[in-house]
Amino acid sequence: MAQRPHRATDPIDVVWDERRRRPQTFVWRGRRRRVDRVIDAWVTETGWWDEAVRVSRRHYRVQSEGRLYDLCYDRVARDWLLEGAVA
Repeated sequence: MAQRPHRATDPIDVVWDERRRRPQTFVWRGRRRRVDRVIDAWVTETGWWDEAVRVSRRHYRVQSEGRLYDLCYDRVARDWLLEGAVA
């Protein structure tokens, strides 16, 4: 039976590789996962005209242990989130 994709937004801990400018590892569900590869990166910027609705996020689609994860750094809240995980 296939696992369902994770679709909630969960706070996560990320170790940032400053030299390579990308996530190195992240902790989700109590387990540290190593980022094997960054598949894609993009930015979401909206609501900049109104702080009450502003969104400023840097997204990373990464591969770890054969699975894909969507990580993002919320630049307004200064927090990392897991936006999706696919089996």
